[in-house]
Amino acid sequence: HYPLRRQRQMCIRDRMSAYRDGGRGEAVSGRLAYDCWGLVRAVRNELFGLPLLPSYGAISPDDKRGLTDAYQAEVGAFAEGPPAPGAIATVWKFRLCVHVGVCVEVNGRLGVLETGRKIGCRWLSIADFESKYMTVRYYS
Repeated sequence: HYPLRRQRQMCIRDRMSAYRDGGRGEAVSGRLAYDCWGLVRAVRNELFGLPLLPSYGAISPDDKRGLTDAYQAEVGAFAEGPPAPGAIATVWKFRLCVHVGVCVEVNGRLGVLETGRKIGCRWLSIADFESKYMTVRYYS
């Protein structure tokens, strides 16, 4: 398990990237650039070997209705449940999906890797992530 854990930690460190609206892993000043959905897609695919989800890169991060419509188009393929490695953490403000992250383990602790304009890319424990947002739901 050690080599796999080390490989995952290296991949997560590599994903500690620059934020960019619509970012899907383009190199910007020597760093990969993602928005929150782009980071989720890349980590689930590259770290967990899961199918690459649709891009939705044309939806502005400011278009919360468009983000919610994209969520509704994809949610049927997932089951809501507890946080787990590879699960998508969705953040809700009333009836709108406003942000997403992805659950990953670092040093044996489960947390959420996220990125945003104001916060940059960061990993937070589940408790810390949930304390930052009104409502969080997880999907695997």
